Amino acid sequence: METLWQDLRYGSRMLAKNPGFTAVAVVTLALGIGANSSIFSLINAVLLRPLPFKEPDRLVMIWERRASSNDANLPVSGHEFVGWRDHSDSFEKMAIIEPSGFNLTGAGDPTAIAALKVSADFFSVLDVTALLGRTFSPGEDQLGKNPIAILNAGFWKTRFGSDPDIVGKTVTLSDQKYTVIGVMQRRCVGAWGNSDPDVWLPIDLPAEARRVGKHGNTVIGRLKPDVTLDQAQADLAQVAGQLEQQYPNTNVGHAVQVISLHENNVGNVRPALVVLFGAVGFVLLIACANVANLLLSRAASRQKEIAIRTALGAPRVRLIRQLLTESCLLATMGGSVGLLLALWLIDLMPKLKAVNIPRIEQAHLDGSVLAVTIGLSLLTGIITGLAPALRSSRQTLNQSMSEGTRTSAGPGRRRIGSVLVIAEVALALILLAGGGLMVRSFVRLLNVDPGFDPHNVLRADLSLPGARYSKPEQQARFYGQLIERIKTLPGVEVASATTQTPLSPGDNWSFFSVEGRPAPAPGQEIYAAMRSVSSDYFRAMKVPLKKGRFFNEGDARIALPVMRWFEQQPYPQHYDDPQPVPAIIINETFARRFFPDEDPLGKRMRIIASPWLTVVGVVGDIRHTGLQTLPNPEMYLFDLQEPSGSMAVMIRTAGDPLMLAAAVREQVAALDQDLPVAITTMDQIRSDSVGGQRFNALLLGTFAALALGLAVVGVFGVINYSVAQRTHEIGVRIALGAKRTDIFKLVVGQGMVLALLGVGIGLVGAFALTRLISGLLYGVSPTDFGTFAVVSLLLAGVALLASYIPARRAMNVDPMVALRYE
Repeated sequence: METLWQDLRYGSRMLAKNPGFTAVAVVTLALGIGANSSIFSLINAVLLRPLPFKEPDRLVMIWERRASSNDANLPVSGHEFVGWRDHSDSFEKMAIIEPSGFNLTGAGDPTAIAALKVSADFFSVLDVTALLGRTFSPGEDQLGKNPIAILNAGFWKTRFGSDPDIVGKTVTLSDQKYTVIGVMQRRCVGAWGNSDPDVWLPIDLPAEARRVGKHGNTVIGRLKPDVTLDQAQADLAQVAGQLEQQYPNTNVGHAVQVISLHENNVGNVRPALVVLFGAVGFVLLIACANVANLLLSRAASRQKEIAIRTALGAPRVRLIRQLLTESCLLATMGGSVGLLLALWLIDLMPKLKAVNIPRIEQAHLDGSVLAVTIGLSLLTGIITGLAPALRSSRQTLNQSMSEGTRTSAGPGRRRIGSVLVIAEVALALILLAGGGLMVRSFVRLLNVDPGFDPHNVLRADLSLPGARYSKPEQQARFYGQLIERIKTLPGVEVASATTQTPLSPGDNWSFFSVEGRPAPAPGQEIYAAMRSVSSDYFRAMKVPLKKGRFFNEGDARIALPVMRWFEQQPYPQHYDDPQPVPAIIINETFARRFFPDEDPLGKRMRIIASPWLTVVGVVGDIRHTGLQTLPNPEMYLFDLQEPSGSMAVMIRTAGDPLMLAAAVREQVAALDQDLPVAITTMDQIRSDSVGGQRFNALLLGTFAALALGLAVVGVFGVINYSVAQRTHEIGVRIALGAKRTDIFKLVVGQGMVLALLGVGIGLVGAFALTRLISGLLYGVSPTDFGTFAVVSLLLAGVALLASYIPARRAMNVDPMVALRYE
């Protein structure tokens, strides 16, 4: 221990004598260690840390898959959930979940809140208890029970001031009073998304089970002990077969998919996080190579010291330990500074806009992250110091004197330095290629035509409470009056409404049939996305009309709504009265796919159990579900034929749309002062829709730029050191008649040979490794020639620049001074 303490004191003094060297090495290592620690904290929170439930590996999500749909993980119908729950043997418990939204009133300003309607076993499946009060009891998901609610602790804190007596009090949600029976711990059950709901309500399970064919729910289950995913999958497949026989008109071809809850949450983000972790690993390797080169250079200046200590009897092991102690001291200081950098990055990442990474806000500096940081520090200390220590400890006094003093580094040491620079350049090129591909992919995504003009469009989301707006006529009247009011505001060009805005996650798919064509066999139905819009919606969004016409006021019907979701649903009043025929507008993708060789105008079709709908127009394609996805076949219904209580009012303005936000709120309050309204712009929605791709491109591009900088420093350091060590040689060359331009070419050539070797090796590695990010790219090949060419030229160019300064220094060597350099 005393010897170690002596090594530490001696190493500290040596580092203090060279503050410039120490600072450069510490900053270099800090960048590599800090980047690794921050990304590991994210991976730890998202991929490695278990979900906050008892035995979370037994929790699964259960989805539906259909042969008629290319999409995986489809929502579930209530009758399917009941069948799975009652007839499977693999699950302890199972619960159904229906996302919903409500308006909170009577507790401050009206607020739109997120809710989950769940069956009574939901909290039992997760095996969690309430912070206050209790959870749902068996039977409370039955029709006729008293309305009850459970609050999220975060919502309870912000909205009700952490009222300890909240249990037993009532809250008003969409004009209906609910008795609060409990408060759940914050983030205890929101593990499948980025946030918890504000409130949980019991679902009306019998009513949901009767809606055969209505798919809008998800299902979560807890496996019995020792039951595997494959066993549960096989078990539910048998139940699905029974349901297919029991419901031949709705369940033919409906398969079941069982996925662990953890995999369900992180499966989409794992590839990106693994790529980022690999990228920061490369950055750390480059940093280690840089510091190793610095230590080699420093060892050359200490070769007499090492040789004398050897001659005086110091064992080689003692010398190696001393040099490793110094490198570990450097790495420890770099790790300490890197930890501060990691803390800043960990705090910054969740603040990046629209980053759809589950539990990203839970990334923090905990024991595992601290242990990784310490481990990385020690490992980098050993990696960077081992080669210089082994090399220097072999030096004898005679060898030291024969190789010269400061002016001669020895060929072996120069070879090691050159190899390290080549490795740095190769790793940097791989990172630059990956970062370049990600950035180019992101730019391509931003340049995708969404099919509408998002500029100067304000979006105002509203949801009418069912208690006061239960009739379709009331819903249609409210939105009609609101749109007319908004049209009178200064700066408003067009106002309209839609049930689903572009670039929103998910879609409302429904199967349909075309008049005169054979009805699809059960399980072979054809599907298209469906939404309801007002007459000016396409003008407000600047969606072109390709054929026919838009909706107009003459299409308004008396009998509302036009849609029927199942055959048993009764027709609305006045259905047989004289009125306009039900109308529908389709998009170009729908027309090309289902009417490839005929004019779709005038064709009639049925959606599920609706009456015949006549096609009156064809409009341009909109990328509703994201810029990276191709347009779906889409069907548009008229809101005066198919009203909805939840719609987004879309307002095209002459200037900044947010300037009208207050005026729009006033118009909503004039019609209903208890209605909350959420306002944003379509430009913001478009920006948020590419948040994940922006996050990947930003981080990978930043790490690639960091690698480029470190590689440039490495090339500069080696060439500059080489010039310093060869000053005597250069002076002799000049004294013997060598031109200064020849000296310049000699030095630059040395740097460019190293850089080009690194570029060549890096290109081979890049062609192999960039294929791993193919799933993260849009519109760009993982071996895109243009990207590879640009990054190769960029790296060669900065290497040339890094060699230029030492070369200029070599050109200006004075032969007389150089010959006295010893």
